[in-house]
Amino acid sequence: MTTYSSHSTKGGPRKSAGLGKVLFIVLALAIGGYGQTWGQMTGTFVHPGGLHTLADLNRMKTNVLAGNHPWIDDWNMLVTDPQAQSNHACHAVRDFSWNRQSADADAHAAYLNTIRWYISGDVNFANTATNILNKWARTVTINSDQGHGLSSKPGLSFALAGEVLRAYPGWKAADFAVFTNMMAQYVYPTCGNFISGQVRQYSHWTSWDAPSAAAIIAIGVLCDDTNKFNQAANFYKYGTAGTGYGAGAISNAVPFLFGSIGQPMESGRDQEHGTLGLADLGALCQVAWNQGVDLYGFANNRLLAGIEYFAQYNLSHHVPYTPLNSTADNAGGDHLFFVANGGRGRIDDRPVYEMFYNHYVVRRGLSAPNTKAMAALYRPEHGSSDHFGYGTLTYTLSGVASPYPPALLPAVPTGLTAQASDSEVILKWKTADGNRAQGYNVLRSTTSGGLYVTIASWHANTYPSYTDTSVTNGTTYYYVVSANNQVGTSVQSGEISAMPVASTSLPPVWTSHDLGEVKNQGYSVFNPAGNHFRVTGYGTGIGSTSDGGFHYTYVKATNDFTLVARLVKVNADDGGVGLMMRASLAANSALVLFNFGNKGRASNVGIRQSTGANLNYFNSGDQFTPIPTWFKLVRSGSSISAYQSDDGINWVFVQSATQTWGTTYYAGIDINHGWAILDNVAYTSAAVTGTFAQLTAPAAPVAQTFQLLNK
Repeated sequence: MTTYSSHSTKGGPRKSAGLGKVLFIVLALAIGGYGQTWGQMTGTFVHPGGLHTLADLNRMKTNVLAGNHPWIDDWNMLVTDPQAQSNHACHAVRDFSWNRQSADADAHAAYLNTIRWYISGDVNFANTATNILNKWARTVTINSDQGHGLSSKPGLSFALAGEVLRAYPGWKAADFAVFTNMMAQYVYPTCGNFISGQVRQYSHWTSWDAPSAAAIIAIGVLCDDTNKFNQAANFYKYGTAGTGYGAGAISNAVPFLFGSIGQPMESGRDQEHGTLGLADLGALCQVAWNQGVDLYGFANNRLLAGIEYFAQYNLSHHVPYTPLNSTADNAGGDHLFFVANGGRGRIDDRPVYEMFYNHYVVRRGLSAPNTKAMAALYRPEHGSSDHFGYGTLTYTLSGVASPYPPALLPAVPTGLTAQASDSEVILKWKTADGNRAQGYNVLRSTTSGGLYVTIASWHANTYPSYTDTSVTNGTTYYYVVSANNQVGTSVQSGEISAMPVASTSLPPVWTSHDLGEVKNQGYSVFNPAGNHFRVTGYGTGIGSTSDGGFHYTYVKATNDFTLVARLVKVNADDGGVGLMMRASLAANSALVLFNFGNKGRASNVGIRQSTGANLNYFNSGDQFTPIPTWFKLVRSGSSISAYQSDDGINWVFVQSATQTWGTTYYAGIDINHGWAILDNVAYTSAAVTGTFAQLTAPAAPVAQTFQLLNK
């Protein structure tokens, strides 16, 4: 068994700076400013020195005991957390990777109980933390991890929890040695193998690489191992062995810069995973900072640019976006054409902004308006399953710089619009100026200026939209919206009205029926108020050499033809829903389709080259398609091309196929099993230019602007 001698059980909280550390700090002052350096770790480690130093712990304690805001507010929240209780039941298992969520929960409990002990002085919490770490250390005998990066999350959490618990004199040296041995023998190897196995620029997602790299640097500090520390630091700066490979290397994690903001590589996947990856890189930088190495500032504060991007988008503002495409660009060959709205605007998860705000803005004096606004909306920061959270307590450096409660009410929402359709009204408005809104209140009346009743209210999402489904067709409704935050509620917006109407039969040029064998009869209807098609199918599948059965809503097409639609709602199985052109209505007809499917996330092109041939699917569309999304099929001569867009104006070329059809064929909307709503359905043809399927023109212009990526 390997043991580490840096731990001591004598005399209270530990700190092992030593002469070597002093000399290192003097050198850092000369090289890097702020007493930090981007170079190698060569001195003696500071303990505790993971996320928090002894000075940090003392700052928390002093301010809580004095009842100072905002520390006391976050403390009062932390003590109610179920994982911060001294009766927490440990769930240690033999295989460290058996259940990462359960393991991470125990590590969180150890961390939170340690914080409670240090601030309150109640050793019951420290003993609970000690018992958790000791039990895991003596139970684990294997780590069967097969290389999924998220399995490193509990390893990171345990290393960080163990480092802060070093401040507790009751953790015996022998127990500490067993714990560090577990981390070095069973946790580190899988993390090290994961980041050292990068063979291209984006072998994995940032949210896979970052937990492993952060775990390694934390284990390096815990075990006084400079090799591990420097391995993680160098991976962050330069990728695997200096090759530049790895999505956890900061230049790949944030590959595109737009002034002060930088597009993270997972921003086209979803906001949850994207923020998780950069948050764990932040933990890596925080650990390094506490050891005298400034990774936060590396590459001109590139990590901050990524956080600013996420904050700006999740404050519900526009961000620029550069597509990532092809197998050389990202994990698994997924194509990320657009910024993803999955998880957008949520402030009930990813409590990570206080750490970045306090370092970059308060400590360094840099400008980060989006990060500052997001930290203020989260304040006091809560915990979560993937992050320790409670950063208002643990990272706040100045009560003046982090006022709580905030001084101002949110601004009045503006630009309220209402779009009615069948049995629903979709409301949208502009985000309140100043980014001070945590959520909104939607109020409704059946008389103009009448007695409004609140029909929806939320406090943890900045997204300025609401769909009212508790309406009756033929009734006019009047709406106003107000914003809320920790102070209270804003003045109400101006009033808007809308009247939902029942759907009707399809416009005359359209036909709708089932092709092949179906379980039940499908149907399609058109809504003139919402200007949309609702399609429903009970099919048995679209594929193979002959389609089993699906519902098809189509027009008869001639020669060159363009078909466009925006998919706005969907509840369909993997058979998907989208646009199709087919040579005939026979089940084995040659066809080209562009569908949304694949477990409800990806957009795929399907091609049956000739009658009776196999239908081949290609994962060439956006693989984390945000809804709503625009699809377009264009026939030009013998070529049929698929395009995708997030705004109906700028289009990304997806794939093309050559067909030998005749001059007459069928173009329309296909759905296998489920239902979907598509609006802005339009077509143009060489024979009748500007013929639209709607009763009115599209809500957004359908410009012929194509963006061709390397395929």
